[in-house]
This record gives sequence, C-alpha cells and structure tokens, in this order.
Amino acid sequence: MKIIYAVLFSALLAGLFLFGTVAESNAQEAEFAVNFQVGVPQGAFGDKLDRSGFGIHGMAGYRLPYSPLMLGIDAGFLTFGTDRRRVPISPTIPDVTVSVENSYNMANVNFFARITGRDYRFRPYVDALIGFNYLYTDSTIRDRRTQEEVVSDTNFDDFAFAYGAGAGVRALIWDGGEAQQGRVYFNFGARYMFGGNAEYVRPGSIDTSGGDFTFDVLESRTDILNITLGFTFVF
Repeated sequence: MKIIYAVLFSALLAGLFLFGTVAESNAQEAEFAVNFQVGVPQGAFGDKLDRSGFGIHGMAGYRLPYSPLMLGIDAGFLTFGTDRRRVPISPTIPDVTVSVENSYNMANVNFFARITGRDYRFRPYVDALIGFNYLYTDSTIRDRRTQEEVVSDTNFDDFAFAYGAGAGVRALIWDGGEAQQGRVYFNFGARYMFGGNAEYVRPGSIDTSGGDFTFDVLESRTDILNITLGFTFVF
C-alpha cells in the first residue's frame, strides 16, 4: 500500500511540474464530459466483491483565466450486478407473482483540481480528487409483463470518504472555428481512489429462504480503480 501511495504521489508531482511549467492560456474555458466508466475494486474490496462495475461518469469544470488550473466536480455511477426472483404478491395469493429485482450499486462524487497541457489539439492532464463513495442496494418490484416499476426501496447503504489522483489524455475531434470555441475531444482517463471503510452487500448474498430477509454484509476499505472513456465538450 505504501508503494502505491508513493507512486501516485510522485506521478502527481511530476505532472504538476511538467504541465505547470509549459501550460499557459489567455482565455478561460468551461468543460463538460460524458463518459462510460469501468470500476475495478482493489485490495480487500476487490477480494470480497470479486467483480468489476460498469456505468457512467460526468464532469463539469472551469479553467481559470491565464492559468493551466481547472476546478470542478464530477459524479459517477457503477452497478456491480443484479439478481432477480419471482415471488407471490402475497402469502394468501400464491398464484399471482411479481418480479423482484435487487441491484448492487456504487455512486461517487468528487471535487477535483486539474492541471492540463497547453496544446489545444492534444491535452494530457492530471487530477487531484477528494469526495465520497456511496454504496447501496436497491430492491424493485416490477410488473412481469411490462417490466414497469411498481415500487422500489433502498434496503442497505453506506458512505465512505474517498480521495485519489488520476491522469488522462484528450484528443481533438471537432473544432468550432478559429477562436477555438465549441471544441469536442475524445477522452480517456484513469484514476485510483482510496476509499474509507464501508459496509456493503454483494450480488447473490440476500437470503429470503424460510420467509426471512437477511443480508450477508461485508466490510472493507473501498479502494477502486476507475477507467473512463468518452467525450469532453469545451466552450
């Protein structure tokens, strides 16, 4: 673990020095990104959950005038799986059944500081982030024929503080004109987030045998490696 901390810290310092010395701009920029996201749990979190998550990720940021520094906020959603079962709508009406769906999810929200390169066509960047992870399990009753949601409830959740560092590159795929406004970039990035301890439930661990409803609750740190792939819009 100390090696991971040292590597991330060294990479962040190197990136800040490199881009801080070469990046200069005389215009502020607003950026918005929409990405596909893969989350790979690390350490004890990965050992206990034993699967990756898939979802979406969004970002909004503002680059300060005459500066390579951008400040912003991002949020993401991951699902680690879903299980379904068919149950009677009532013990007294066993011949009418509904579909019950359990989903095992993680949301994250972070504030970030980003240092980005000078070239508007190809921009590497490094991030420092701080925020939280929210792990939760939802149960939903759906109509068997239409799959419309009838009722839903969050039956288990927990929060964990998180912080980390990331890096990525953006390549220009559309330029709005000579003023370099309204650009669109293809974006690829990765980040390692150190998450605090949290309790969570993994797919397949809800037991409803004998009419009871019990959880196999797990607990660990929530370290995770997030990989994003998508598009960034610059205005």
